[in-house]
Amino acid sequence: MSADRLETLLRRFRRQLAKVRAIRVGVVLLLIAVFSWTWWLPEPIDRSTVFVVLAGVLLAWVALAVSSVRLTQAMQTGRILLRTGQLDDAEVWLRRAMTGLSLSVNTQLVAGQQLALLFFRRGSHLQVVAICRELLRQNLKRLRHAWVSARLMLADSLLILDRIDEAYEAMRPVYDVELSLADRMKLLPIQLRYELASDHSASASAALAEKVQIAELLDSPQAGLVHALLAEACRRQAMPAQHAFLAERARLYWDLDQLAERYAVIAPICGGAAPGGGDASDE
Repeated sequence: MSADRLETLLRRFRRQLAKVRAIRVGVVLLLIAVFSWTWWLPEPIDRSTVFVVLAGVLLAWVALAVSSVRLTQAMQTGRILLRTGQLDDAEVWLRRAMTGLSLSVNTQLVAGQQLALLFFRRGSHLQVVAICRELLRQNLKRLRHAWVSARLMLADSLLILDRIDEAYEAMRPVYDVELSLADRMKLLPIQLRYELASDHSASASAALAEKVQIAELLDSPQAGLVHALLAEACRRQAMPAQHAFLAERARLYWDLDQLAERYAVIAPICGGAAPGGGDASDE
């Protein structure tokens, strides 16, 4: 998706969210006004007029509810297609869910988070940054899982784009909330990459036992990456025994040369650098 098309999508997304919030507030105010009005209408014909107004409001609400159900179904369809790797079809459904009209903004926010994930899997990191930043402007924190996911995707993409300081700012609020094990598993490789890219290898090599335990729970590519990142941290900290052990473990999990094509910070581990060598270049 081009930058112009993405900006158009996000503008429409913002307008729809504003419209939904305005409709919800307007309906509440209208109902309050109508019920207050009825106390001052003694004539039956006037009361029947109030009934017609209320019926009209109810019908409009039902129509919006039906639209909400359809958007939820579109979001779920997009999510399933994303999980099965059908990215083009998933994009169509998620864009539809993002820009439709619903009684709840949650469906649209989750659809936006899933669309960011879709672009992340495509490697379109500038688009990921744009979508995640838009989501984080929309009080996403009430959807805790989507909030954490958006912040981690944003930090990950910024690291890949070599925008180290911005990545830290994106990631920092995550440390202020209690994270599930699944969230800690997502955070660890991003945290280690940031610490190595910013020359904080002492922090990266701290609490090795706990970090290795988490790494063992990851899928093979991510486990290989985390072991390689920890090995590089130990190499920089002149911890040869730990460096050798972790580097060997990393090679057992995944092809490190393949990982180094994306994460240059682990290149010294792929090259078999001698333990205790100098610092590697930042990612």
